[in-house]
Amino acid sequence: MTVIGVLLFIKFLSRERKNVPPNPPGIPLLGNINTLRPETMLSTIRKLHKQYGDLFSIKFFHQHLIFVGGYKTTNELLVRKGDVLGEKPYFFVKQVFRNAGVFSSSGPLWKEHRTFGLTSLRSLGFGKRNLQTRIFEEIEYFLAEVESHHGEPFDIQDLVSKSISNVISALVFGKRFELSDPTSAEMCSLLNAFVRSTAFQSPVNFFPFLRHLPGDLFGSKKLMKDFDRIFEIMYKILGEHRSTFDENNIRDFIDCYLKEQKNKNEAYKEHTFSDEQLISTLVEFFSAGMETTSTATQWGILYLMHNQEIQTRMRKEIENAVASGRFPTLEDKPKLPYCEAVCYEVLRMGNVAPTTAPHALKNDVTLNGFVIPKEATLFIDLDSINMDPEAFPDPFSFKPERFLSEDGKLTGTEKIGSFSLGRRVCMGESVAKMELFLFMTSLIQRFEIHNEAGKPLPSLEGILGLTYAPQNFAASYKKIN
Repeated sequence: MTVIGVLLFIKFLSRERKNVPPNPPGIPLLGNINTLRPETMLSTIRKLHKQYGDLFSIKFFHQHLIFVGGYKTTNELLVRKGDVLGEKPYFFVKQVFRNAGVFSSSGPLWKEHRTFGLTSLRSLGFGKRNLQTRIFEEIEYFLAEVESHHGEPFDIQDLVSKSISNVISALVFGKRFELSDPTSAEMCSLLNAFVRSTAFQSPVNFFPFLRHLPGDLFGSKKLMKDFDRIFEIMYKILGEHRSTFDENNIRDFIDCYLKEQKNKNEAYKEHTFSDEQLISTLVEFFSAGMETTSTATQWGILYLMHNQEIQTRMRKEIENAVASGRFPTLEDKPKLPYCEAVCYEVLRMGNVAPTTAPHALKNDVTLNGFVIPKEATLFIDLDSINMDPEAFPDPFSFKPERFLSEDGKLTGTEKIGSFSLGRRVCMGESVAKMELFLFMTSLIQRFEIHNEAGKPLPSLEGILGLTYAPQNFAASYKKIN
């Protein structure tokens, strides 16, 4: 009787709402639980958009996952109807971040800490041109390490991750780590494993009890253990900062936060500027800031290996525009439109974040003639924007010239959806674009990138976790004299 009761209860919860976005046929009571397999998830979502249009749903038992795609439809929801987004729904990744930080928060907490974060980081140079001095410092170390391999093939993933994380370290910790530093290497390794092994659409994100099952089928136990270690590292750094904190000498983001925390303690009995909120925010900065740019850079290298003529054209443009002996700078951008177009095409094709984190709604919403119920879990499909054939003809071909006008000027970059839209647009968009441009142009200026001799070109099929990353690959970097 108990089993029958459970099944009847699931059936009651699973009753159909009228006029919700269509979903593919599923298993009675279980729904489409077998539809979104990690290894085929991206291609499946693309097929479902092709079949159903900008809106479709996936059912997990009684749960409706609604996917919203296409630039016009996404813009309608996130920009014109942006107020309908409510509290973030439950998903396991929130628990990984201790239900704190900015990324997994919403409402007043999200608004307060997003505003504080942006204001503080901008005061430290975030998104401003003077940040490029710090980026160039890191590029010097990065290129020296590339050169140390003397043209022998190697996998650049760890080096890129540590180099990009050092740019973030300068802002939030006030220092960089040596590329050989074991703590930095451990943190980068743990965060890389996290974003490559966890998908927002994994069942464990919607059914918390699954992580308590024997074994570790969904990797949730290992993930919590890994994040315990990441938080331990961050708390140690926080302790060191607190012991040397001087509110009249603000060195970095942690100091900005400690000063605000002190002011809140003096003015209020209760506030949200806790140590846990700070630590979760720091972990978010690293996991999002490092992963987006480092993965995009790896995609860029991979696409240039497959397209030697594009690499050659970039180098020629740099040679004609930039004086010998110095790196290309942000000020050189107007003279390097093709190089910048390549970076935008990398962001479009690399598609580092194919979908957003899950969203919830304050109330039912009508969109494109369908009703999205309040209790549904909402995903914005950024991949469908970047691969829209109306916006980008022949979308699966790497064509930087699509972002150049007839007179060679940069154009059409606003159509890219890589950083989302509306109020939830990525905080680090400007820095990610800056880092990608400077790292890519400096690398191409000084090295020719080639495939490993005698081996087939690495696959352009990626691996989908929280992000979409290339499979591990090796390349050789020949120094240009």
